[in-house]
Amino acid sequence: MLNVLICAGYSPGARVLRAAVRRVAKCGEVQVITLCPALAGFEKQKDDLLALDPNSIVVVDACEGGCGNQGLAKFGIEPKAVAVLNKYPMVTEKAVLDAENRIREFLREVGGP
Repeated sequence: MLNVLICAGYSPGARVLRAAVRRVAKCGEVQVITLCPALAGFEKQKDDLLALDPNSIVVVDACEGGCGNQGLAKFGIEPKAVAVLNKYPMVTEKAVLDAENRIREFLREVGGP
């Protein structure tokens, strides 16, 4: 199973990402994770994150800022792969569908569902 780490921003792009990845996760073959609890200092979530096999972690960031990937680096974890979505100025069904398709393509490229 792949662990898909996503950014936790609130930009339109990040909201599009979260909506799209929820759809992708319905297949049951990926687990969506976020760094927020671990970065906030919750020890259980930090331990859970550190216990993951880095080869099972892929990052999908909503912009070039790469907060998901940069946050992961704070824990000394290098993911298997990283994808950065297009910028989405608004949350629309078209944007969510585009992001969903891009995420599915990325996951296929890295050996996921």
